[in-house]
Amino acid sequence: MRSRVASAFAGVASGVLAALPVAAPAAAIWITHPDAGTTTPIAINFKRDVDLDAAVTTYPVQVSADNRFVLYVNGRRVGTGPATSDLAHWRFEQFDLAPMLHPGHNVISAVVWNFVKPDVVLPPSISESERMGAVYRAAREQTGPAAQISAHTGFWFSANADAGVDSDGQWQASIDNRHTAEPAMAHIKRGYYVAGAAESIDARRAQSPWTAAVPVFAQPQELPWRLSADPLPPMTYRATASGLTTRTNLAHGKMFPAHAVDVPAAAHVHLLLERDAMVAAYPELLISGGRDATITLTYAEALYDSSDKKGRRDAVSGREAWGLTDRFIADGTRQTFAPYWWRTWRFIDIDIQTSTEPLRLEGFRSFATGYPFVPIGRFESDDSELNDIWRIGWRTAQIDAHETYMDSAYWEQLQYVGDTRLQMLISYAVAGDSRLAVQAVDAFGASTADQGLTQGAYPSRNDNVIPPFSLLWIGLLHDYWWQQPDSAPVLRNLPRVREILQWYSSYLQDDGLLGKNPHWNFIDWAVKDGHSLPQDAFPSFDARGESCLTSLVFLGALAQAADLERALGDAAIADSDTHLARRLREGIRLACWDPARGLFADDSSKLSFSQQANALAVLYDVATADEGAAILAKVTSTGVDAPPSIAGSSYYFAWYLIRAYEHAGLADRYLDLLSTWRDLLKWNFTTWPEQRGNSRSDTHAWSAHPTADLLGIVAGVEPAEPGYQRVRIAPHLGGLTRLTAVAATPHGPIEVRYRARAGKLAVHIHKPAALPGDFVWRGVAYTLSDSDTRMTLDR
Repeated sequence: MRSRVASAFAGVASGVLAALPVAAPAAAIWITHPDAGTTTPIAINFKRDVDLDAAVTTYPVQVSADNRFVLYVNGRRVGTGPATSDLAHWRFEQFDLAPMLHPGHNVISAVVWNFVKPDVVLPPSISESERMGAVYRAAREQTGPAAQISAHTGFWFSANADAGVDSDGQWQASIDNRHTAEPAMAHIKRGYYVAGAAESIDARRAQSPWTAAVPVFAQPQELPWRLSADPLPPMTYRATASGLTTRTNLAHGKMFPAHAVDVPAAAHVHLLLERDAMVAAYPELLISGGRDATITLTYAEALYDSSDKKGRRDAVSGREAWGLTDRFIADGTRQTFAPYWWRTWRFIDIDIQTSTEPLRLEGFRSFATGYPFVPIGRFESDDSELNDIWRIGWRTAQIDAHETYMDSAYWEQLQYVGDTRLQMLISYAVAGDSRLAVQAVDAFGASTADQGLTQGAYPSRNDNVIPPFSLLWIGLLHDYWWQQPDSAPVLRNLPRVREILQWYSSYLQDDGLLGKNPHWNFIDWAVKDGHSLPQDAFPSFDARGESCLTSLVFLGALAQAADLERALGDAAIADSDTHLARRLREGIRLACWDPARGLFADDSSKLSFSQQANALAVLYDVATADEGAAILAKVTSTGVDAPPSIAGSSYYFAWYLIRAYEHAGLADRYLDLLSTWRDLLKWNFTTWPEQRGNSRSDTHAWSAHPTADLLGIVAGVEPAEPGYQRVRIAPHLGGLTRLTAVAATPHGPIEVRYRARAGKLAVHIHKPAALPGDFVWRGVAYTLSDSDTRMTLDR
């Protein structure tokens, strides 16, 4: 048994997706309820008696399910899973049940639910606007999260210490008719939503009688799930504040949830709970009495006015909550109302309609969940707004990190390439933890689209083909190679890099520009003169179907791929990539440089100009070194905003604009660019929004990149060589007079302290002794020979 456990854990530390061990052969089979069929949504309870003659010191088990499970021992919650993945890498979780078992009779149980309905198959040849409309309509009918792939409802349990308890016909199963789900979009007024279902619990209904579980498939056949150990640690599950009742029409209602309150019979009441900050958590409402009462919980990131607009994110007066809802019907007994999946909120509206009996609200508990990052980094300066920007960004990154990175913890919960690239950099700088990043690297690498591309978001049941995101995945790999010493994830994904570049090369035209491919060529949510540009207008294409902007993204990926090939792969391929990149630079320069405006156009018609194209032209050296500063000045006004007539970037693509400023030697301008985030502070955000104006999502980690850049640019701590084999500390302090910062590195934390006074700068640096590096100030590099360095320099 011990060797079997060791085998199961063998690949965990490496984080290798494709090479993780398949679960050892066991007596365990995939089981289900005999009446389950392919019906969804469905919830099934499983249980198995376990009698022990004596206490056990270890009782390791492996557990999986399609779609999700929560495991219990003697009524106590053990854990949940499986971690989100695809059928070729279906995860099993590993637990030691010994602490919860006792001599004598024990019960191991699990609830398994599957809310995934068959997806609508879209025609292969439809326009982008038609595709978007069809996807939106399909989301209104779907109950299961888009990130959850499913083959068939089932449960798998392997008890390493006691093979007699493996999942088989000895297990009992019961369909929970009380718990079901419905499409969440039916309750959401506006905005695209494909995350957790709206769950419904009718406590008056009974679950089906217990019966012997049966194999998922009656006839022998190859199972759709290829089991592999989850390489990630368990997600957190810790008690957290649920909030305070800030508005109610119930007498004494503001005492809740600190104290129990009573709702009279035949009453309709609301209690609005408000937290001081956003949270991702499992909610639990404790009630008693009130048979036939209906309780609806609505979760909101912010409240909306009568025009469905958000204002200050702490505003309550004249505003209402709308969004995802869960519903509960009481049976008159003492019950806990809890959805299976976690929720994201700053506000919860509790809507109660009692019938002929009064209802008691006994309490409200919340259990925060997410990836268990341990923060190492910190940023503390004499500018309180910068400190707030740093903290809000880290909170956003945490709430949007679970078994995968997520674009938004509320609305989609999908791992998108563009978002994930920036989230990975925050993880490296603040937590020094690359395990979730490796998951993302390999998940995208394992996905396929149109014979060469990666999926734009993955894992996902639906095709999400965004060709530029495949190119950004190469950038994500390049970042990993630069930041992390373990090159194995990059090396095993180099073949996919070559496939992507080969796919793109088929669209390269004779003049060195890319022609238009048939998919969604999303670059950014561009804004011009205060209005969002439609996706069929950005990026723009000329009369020949060519785009300088998409060509620039391809150019960047080629240059990054050449670095990876030269370091880890094939030198001949590196030379080929470099040659092709040179051809693109020449083609873009010739077709899109407008000398009269001193800017690069988005396409050769020279009718559209954007921050996006000009930032990439500077970043990827299509612009000359002498042109960079003037170009960036022309496309930037206040903060990261664009001047009139220039299409501006979202908070997300501002990261590339900032990289262009760095590349042009203008990192001293960084604190000026952050005025955009200073303006957001005035709206009392506790996590960063998706976009300007009436943002759909208020928890969008692609806007949190200042948390990494405050450590990398302002505090100045960045790798100087691939694999973080050397550090370069080059601060850009602006008007700051005091800064203490800690940045995580693969070799250990680096702490910097800067104090400015009387024209002098006192510097104190503490770094890992084995990590060489330099401190750079006013163009002069000082070698950091010791782990502890102090110096005083002219300011």
